[in-house]
Amino acid sequence: MKKLLLIFLAGMFLFSSCGRVQQKKQHYGKKVITIWQTYNNEEHQVFVNIVKKFEDRNPEIKLNVQRIPWGGHQTKLLVSMVTHTAPDICRVDVGIMPRLVKSGTIIDLTEYGALEIAENLMPAAVNSNIYPESFFIAGSTSSKKHIFGLPDQTTGVALFYNRKLFKKAGVSSLPANWNEFIEVARKLTIDTNNDGRPDIYGFGMWGGLWFNFPFFNTFGVKFTDESGKKCLLYSENAKNALSLMLKIANSGIEGGAWQTGAINPELGFLQEMYAMVFAGPWNVKRFKDAGIDFGVVLIPEGPAGTSTNVGGTNMVILRETKYPRECYEFLKFFTSPEVQAEWCNALGQIPVNTKAIPKIDFSKNPEIKVFTEQMKTAIARPPVLDYDRLEEIMTAEIYAVLSKQKTPDKALNDAVKRIENEVLSFE
Repeated sequence: MKKLLLIFLAGMFLFSSCGRVQQKKQHYGKKVITIWQTYNNEEHQVFVNIVKKFEDRNPEIKLNVQRIPWGGHQTKLLVSMVTHTAPDICRVDVGIMPRLVKSGTIIDLTEYGALEIAENLMPAAVNSNIYPESFFIAGSTSSKKHIFGLPDQTTGVALFYNRKLFKKAGVSSLPANWNEFIEVARKLTIDTNNDGRPDIYGFGMWGGLWFNFPFFNTFGVKFTDESGKKCLLYSENAKNALSLMLKIANSGIEGGAWQTGAINPELGFLQEMYAMVFAGPWNVKRFKDAGIDFGVVLIPEGPAGTSTNVGGTNMVILRETKYPRECYEFLKFFTSPEVQAEWCNALGQIPVNTKAIPKIDFSKNPEIKVFTEQMKTAIARPPVLDYDRLEEIMTAEIYAVLSKQKTPDKALNDAVKRIENEVLSFE
């Protein structure tokens, strides 16, 4: 029995060794570039097809695509940089970009012409890759821009509304600004069983900062200065934005969705409890599958117009790569109008390249057309090393305002002190 086992193991070793030798033969003379990506199954298949097209056009390059789990991908990347096992290219969340830029672990793409490419990309998507010299060079006060990655996906929220509930309430117009929004929400708030409490609310509002960036952005609020070293939140614009949120939360038109333990906006929309919510394109299929008759429109305008938040991912090139130019050529290829059109038509996603928009068939996904328009005025999150901490601080202060524990003035004053002490002091 032991002899059989030894023979089997020896055979497996020879087989695997032959496989490695064969693989080396196939890649002999080629520049092998390793890419770490975190796409889901559907996205992965489209990505593999795009990789194949790039390899066909660049036969001297072999792209070694490796899937890694989204959860923990930041930690895995940081560990790989310490152990010198990092890939050549990695897909990363926009939230980690400031840390990667500041630490000098990713390549500055400015010398390759990436700023010229950026002119055709969605500002909201590409801006998380662009930093002034004062951000990453110690002691510098220069505002000269550099770019450290290119976006591969972008997303944000827009205003979803329930057509059936609008019709039931006799509302035929959609809100274009915040005054109209409050008036429409008031009409949509209905006590259907006459028990003195609404069963349907005009709006379900999120707690936390990220989902509420649209309020701040439409009022033109600046969170930090360009260098990310000074908090600018104690401003009239920020006070007005928080005051609007307070008004919405305490005027009977909002269902208390922001409270801890409450039915969140997405679930409340599915249950037809909230007639309007902020939600992202990831909900389109979910709501359709649930049989909800809904539409999507732009976030209502404030003094600074319509705007939204920004989520998404970027492709970056790690410092230790042997082939920076070749890596950049792939990033340029992936963000090109033709490839972005292919990607978005196959997956129903928002293009990162504005020149891809005319090439996209929005008839299959009309909601994505709205999101694409919305992202043109979206604003990237503040460029700080520890965005999660900033989110925690602002979430607590927003909750304090909505629950009337603090005035907007007091909450913002406290937020500035905490952000400067707990976030920006480490920049």
